[in-house]
Amino acid sequence: MIEAIKNFVVDLFESHRTRKIGLIAGLFTGVAILLIGFFNTMFIALCGLIGLFAGSRFDSKDDLVEKILIKLDKILPEKIQRW
Repeated sequence: MIEAIKNFVVDLFESHRTRKIGLIAGLFTGVAILLIGFFNTMFIALCGLIGLFAGSRFDSKDDLVEKILIKLDKILPEKIQRW
């Protein structure tokens, strides 16, 4: 019985996988908005996207910290710069 359920779920995600993932993400977002509110949900989603962006940069072996320091060096006035 458990093997049949496992095969059903695997088969479900193999065909039209992105539709199912979109459905689950939409349901999760809807429930989150109902439970904690719209702006709290959007803040959590924004934090997740920032984390996804930073994680993808670290995975690609891109020197993210060095790029941030260079950007801060250009933005901050000379009095605030420590390096």
